Amino acid sequence: MQPPPQQAECVKPPLETPAPPSFLAVAGLVVAAALVLGCFGGYIGWMVQRWWKDEYYGHGVFIPMISAYLIYRQASALKLLPRERFGWGLPFIVVGLLLHIAASLRDVNFPSGFGLVLTIFGLTAWLWGWQVARATAFPVGFMLFMVPLGRLLVDRVGQPMQLFAAELGGEMATALGLRAVIEGTTIHVPGYTFSVVAACSGLKSVIAMTALAALYAYLVDASWWKRLVIFAGAIPVALVANGVRVMVALVLGQALGPGAAEGYTHSFSGTLVFILAFLGLAALGGILRCNRLRPDW
Repeated sequence: MQPPPQQAECVKPPLETPAPPSFLAVAGLVVAAALVLGCFGGYIGWMVQRWWKDEYYGHGVFIPMISAYLIYRQASALKLLPRERFGWGLPFIVVGLLLHIAASLRDVNFPSGFGLVLTIFGLTAWLWGWQVARATAFPVGFMLFMVPLGRLLVDRVGQPMQLFAAELGGEMATALGLRAVIEGTTIHVPGYTFSVVAACSGLKSVIAMTALAALYAYLVDASWWKRLVIFAGAIPVALVANGVRVMVALVLGQALGPGAAEGYTHSFSGTLVFILAFLGLAALGGILRCNRLRPDW
């Protein structure tokens, strides 16, 4: 009796190994880096100084690092994407450079930051194709959070946020039984008066939390509308956390005197705001059942 014919083994074809970058690709990358540094070098230097000097943008130094790491995590998948439609990057490069030129002529810095991000996105498409640009759109776009808006943002929303923080903190203190009288940005409780200055408006927390919420929404495994809710929720969460900070200062000031509410305690309360806001953001994600990272992470 002849043995039954053996079935052919199912062998998966080997994955194609991406070709190493060509000389033209490397040369293009060098030219692109030279273009960015040559056109935006002065602005980048100014931006780095603002990160160290501007209390509202101290987080800016971490943004490029996070963006680079997000792209690094995708490196293997990016190598397998088709290289096509390179010309789609040129409009973004042109718009980014024009925006930078216009900002330089008007002596306004922050539009140059937007131009820088647009140019980097355009160069990505120009060098590696539209599919790669789409795949890296969030890491590149995330760099918008490193752009210092300076006095434009502070002057426009700083004062209204001071008033809101005073109102919210005073109402919270009243709910605890304190007799709080609110006069603009000043709150009076028996034996203590607290003024909500610009540094206590909550703007720093809102700026930092929106960046963190954007990263959280990107990494979590959720539908688009849940991601949008998480991102939008960063603002009210940060504002409520800052209201708690004001309320704590009022309670300490009345119970233990001005020294307990100011100085080191007041400085530490800024960290408390960020912790509370982060916990609030995590709670929002829990309510939306966004408890897992995206499958490709």
